[in-house]
Amino acid sequence: MDEVNPMAEMGFVHDKQVIVEAQGFLTPSNTIRDLAVEFIENGGKVYDLIDRYDNVVTYVLNRDNLGNDSDSSKLIAPFLKASGASDYTVQKFYSERLPLLPGAKDVMEYFLNTQPTFVDSRMYYHAALALCEKLNIPPEMVTSTNLELDPVELPYRTRMEVQAMAREISKLKISKTKYELNVPIGLDDDEVAMINTLDDIFLKRLQKNECMEILQTMSTIGPNEKAYGLLDIRKNTQVDLDGTVYIGGELIDFQVMDLVKDGNGLSMSFNGTEFAVHGCNVAVLSEDCTVSAVLVAKFYDTGIQGVFDLIENWNRKYLEKTDFPDRNLLNEMLRRHPRKLPEVYRVTRDNVDEIAAKSDAFRNKLFKKYRKETAA
Repeated sequence: MDEVNPMAEMGFVHDKQVIVEAQGFLTPSNTIRDLAVEFIENGGKVYDLIDRYDNVVTYVLNRDNLGNDSDSSKLIAPFLKASGASDYTVQKFYSERLPLLPGAKDVMEYFLNTQPTFVDSRMYYHAALALCEKLNIPPEMVTSTNLELDPVELPYRTRMEVQAMAREISKLKISKTKYELNVPIGLDDDEVAMINTLDDIFLKRLQKNECMEILQTMSTIGPNEKAYGLLDIRKNTQVDLDGTVYIGGELIDFQVMDLVKDGNGLSMSFNGTEFAVHGCNVAVLSEDCTVSAVLVAKFYDTGIQGVFDLIENWNRKYLEKTDFPDRNLLNEMLRRHPRKLPEVYRVTRDNVDEIAAKSDAFRNKLFKKYRKETAA
């Protein structure tokens, strides 16, 4: 005999939920790269090389990891510590400099007031805490990469050694080769030089000094953690995948977005990377968050097919006259975009490559714009 759920009997159980990755959606920022720029000499290039290294060894060479659960958020940490970053200065940086997309606060308030809402992000805990404070998000609803810099003491000699490694990395060339999904390709000379150098640093030299303590105590958010996180949330909320919205755009979001898409949920790439778009069923390109709430409201009311129908008629004339579950919300989006609507696409096998390239270019341009504004 099935158990009786008294909450369901009283009509208090939700059948929809929202999970978001903040980067690209709530904040137009690669928060870890921005931190590297702030603290490390030539930090932008150092981060870009480490990030490319991580992606190439993971997705092209198919290594499981480097023995340290490798990813760029983890591998950059020793260089932050050696360059003088502390938990206080990192928290202060994000509190003062974390940019938000227009509409972010209103959208998160809307989500939190209408259905179970979670943030599962690769950003550091310090950035997640700053985001919570700026957007009134309950911290207990947020999962992020754990980083503790203060407990580890680095002797002067070690700091100098690690800073020298950062300079060594910054002198490498960044390969311009683009890799396609599931297409084998040989590595060019710049790529081979990068892998050899960073293998030597991460698999040998850093293993011998105090920085290993930082790496060993970090717990990061990667593709597997995202997928497991989704399943844990599903278990706790008892909301199935066909009632789940996932809004993301990071490369590591592909796996969890693909799960939601296959489960007939709303898998939304918001200013997503090329790789992430391949995991979604809806792609959005916008400098304003409000459009996401419009799509989620439609999903809440009619499910994924209703969202597809809305996208098929995505023009101002239709939107002004259509029967919509939250007319005020839709009118607010139209008001915010008097000339041109946000770009919204249903992603299929036939158009995914074109939309993925367009989204990746939009994301890069958006992030560069906000980097300049933040620096100013």
